[in-house]
Amino acid sequence: MLIRLIFLFLLLYLIYLVVRFFQSLGQPPRANRRQPDSLPKKTMVKDEVCNTYISEDEALKENYDGRVYYFCSEDCRKKFLASKNSTG
Repeated sequence: MLIRLIFLFLLLYLIYLVVRFFQSLGQPPRANRRQPDSLPKKTMVKDEVCNTYISEDEALKENYDGRVYYFCSEDCRKKFLASKNSTG
């Protein structure tokens, strides 16, 4: 009697799997389940003094000789300007 119950459950499970398989054939493939990043990609820029990379939005900017330089802090910006003023 127990063997018949086990056999019946296995048979029902097999029928369930077959039905699911044939139902999935008619549907388009699933999209990748990974959620897209909710935050936009940020551009990273290099601090010329301490060589640290920071996001462009958070960086301090200094326009010097027609080029934009980025800094992580006011100290790095001051060091950069001091070195440029002392060298020429």
